[in-house]
Amino acid sequence: MRIRSYLALLVCACLLGAYMLEQALEYRFNNVQVLASEHNESLLWQKDLQRIENTSSQFLISSDLVIGSGNTYLVFGAKNMGDYLINELTQMQNQNRFPPLSEKIYESLTLVSKINGVLDIVADLPADGLQTGLTKLLEQYDPISLLLSRNIQFLTHESSHIIQSEAHFLEAEKHRMEKISWLTRIGFFLAIIALWWWANRRICKPLNSLIYSSHRALAGHEFEATKRAPTEILELSNDFKHLTETLFHQASHDPLTELQNRRAFERNLKQVIQDNQHNYFLCFIDLDYFKTINDTCGHAAGDEILVSVARILKSNVRSNDIVARLGGDEFAILILDCPFEKALQIANNIKENIRTLTYHWEGETFHLSASIGVAPKVKHNSTTDLLNAADVACGLAKNAGRNTVRLYDASQEKSNNKQQDILSVHQINNALKNDQFILYKQDILPLQDNQSGHYFEILLRMKGVDGKVISPASFLPIAERYRLTSQIDTWVVSAVFAHFRQHQDQLENIYMISINLSGHSMNDHELETFIIDKVKKGGIPANKLCFEVTETVAIANIKRAKLFIENIKKLGCSFALDDFGSGHSSYAYLRELPTEKIKIDGTIIANMMDNPLDYTTVKSICEIAKAANQEIVAEFVENEKTVDALKKLGVDFAQGYHFNRPSELC
Repeated sequence: MRIRSYLALLVCACLLGAYMLEQALEYRFNNVQVLASEHNESLLWQKDLQRIENTSSQFLISSDLVIGSGNTYLVFGAKNMGDYLINELTQMQNQNRFPPLSEKIYESLTLVSKINGVLDIVADLPADGLQTGLTKLLEQYDPISLLLSRNIQFLTHESSHIIQSEAHFLEAEKHRMEKISWLTRIGFFLAIIALWWWANRRICKPLNSLIYSSHRALAGHEFEATKRAPTEILELSNDFKHLTETLFHQASHDPLTELQNRRAFERNLKQVIQDNQHNYFLCFIDLDYFKTINDTCGHAAGDEILVSVARILKSNVRSNDIVARLGGDEFAILILDCPFEKALQIANNIKENIRTLTYHWEGETFHLSASIGVAPKVKHNSTTDLLNAADVACGLAKNAGRNTVRLYDASQEKSNNKQQDILSVHQINNALKNDQFILYKQDILPLQDNQSGHYFEILLRMKGVDGKVISPASFLPIAERYRLTSQIDTWVVSAVFAHFRQHQDQLENIYMISINLSGHSMNDHELETFIIDKVKKGGIPANKLCFEVTETVAIANIKRAKLFIENIKKLGCSFALDDFGSGHSSYAYLRELPTEKIKIDGTIIANMMDNPLDYTTVKSICEIAKAANQEIVAEFVENEKTVDALKKLGVDFAQGYHFNRPSELC
């Protein structure tokens, strides 16, 4: 049943209850009104009786004087009073107000008529026989007058008693009406409470259950659909269940390959590791030469290949094995409860099937292969340790010439270069916790003499265990692989603002401070909020800040990158598209992203004077950038000859060893 039906029943029940209450009160009120009206009539009847009583007394006195004393001159007056009494008693008899008294009224009427008859006889008596006649009539008159007097007294007494009873009954009825009025109101109120409880049980309780299930779903538990509820709530609950299942699937699966993503895979891996009863192997799969195909044929081709690889992985594992895409061209398989030989066979089958993948583009055929590292179960291993071990084995497979499978051997950890990567992960974490990073800068010089002030790019270095300065080329790839770059970017932004809060005098001569943001930062809402908060609080004017985003990152996250840039640009900051020209669709994405500057990829600049194709590429980029109203920055400028060529092409700024080397920010 739908909610509107419940509401209709609720309203109808309330209206019916109100109507019944009204009818009950109206009935009792009308009853009291009738009783009050009858009582008033009884009081009037009593007054009439009192008047009859007074008249009857006078009538009897007059009759006594006529018959007993011989005062015949009072006959006509007495008869008139008798006629009046007859009329009044006749009216009382007709009204029949008190049926129990009707007999006495009738009897009194008869007695008055008899007395009037005696008076008529008296009026006709001759004067000479008057006394004798009166004596005879007196014997007839006395019992009648006595009986009439007693009847009138009886009527007066009984009517008074009846009227008092009526008065008591009327008062009792009024109290009864008041009591019934309160009882019906209380009953109506209790009925409303019962209806509210019913509606709460039928509507509100399922809604609260739906809210509770939604909160549990947000906390990561399974959404429990409501079973007994109105139709709308059931439909809403089913929609919520479908939505939560869809969102959970999207949150735990890679949208391209439909494999588990890194977060879901690590969660499952952690559960398996905690259960010591399972035997397992972790395979780390890295595609060989995938970047070449991706850059040459475009990302659509790369996506098609990744989907094909995912299909191969799923077809070569068992139903209880877990397959995931960790990111980019990296995949992982958790092989559960499997002998060592079978696990290696699965890895080799996957390698051979991937080797058969080819892609044709513009007459060329591209072949694919994969390097696979296998890490066995080791007691007391953590999730990170197991992933690192599989990654080390994958590195050994690449160093062995790619397209091969290697098993992780803990005894050889210190003898391969990949162990340095593992140590670097811990070093990066320690550097983040203990502020072991160092800010460097490199000047960016104007080439067209159209700008004044200091323009430089913030660069990052890390202190090693031995105190030596480590280049970003050594630790940033590892940081990207282990998703630490957003934390590093947060540290850099915080450190830059902290430096210039302490050196406000330096800001006066600064034209622009350029800060790099990594790829993963473009998806980090917390970093976006952090930057906005820092800029709003001041310390560095927003118009002096420029954030650099690499073109390849923008392509992978075009929608998010655009929103990220727009939100921070609202504060007055500017953005530059870094490494422009290194990807397949540079010009297309120049139209998509709201940047003010482009930085031409340094590898193109470095060879432009020796390679006509690179020179033509730089010239083309300059023409497109000017048409798009973008300032141009050239990287890796190493000689005066390159500077002259860049000036002629209209490049606005240049950066490189020809001008200066990076130095510590101080």
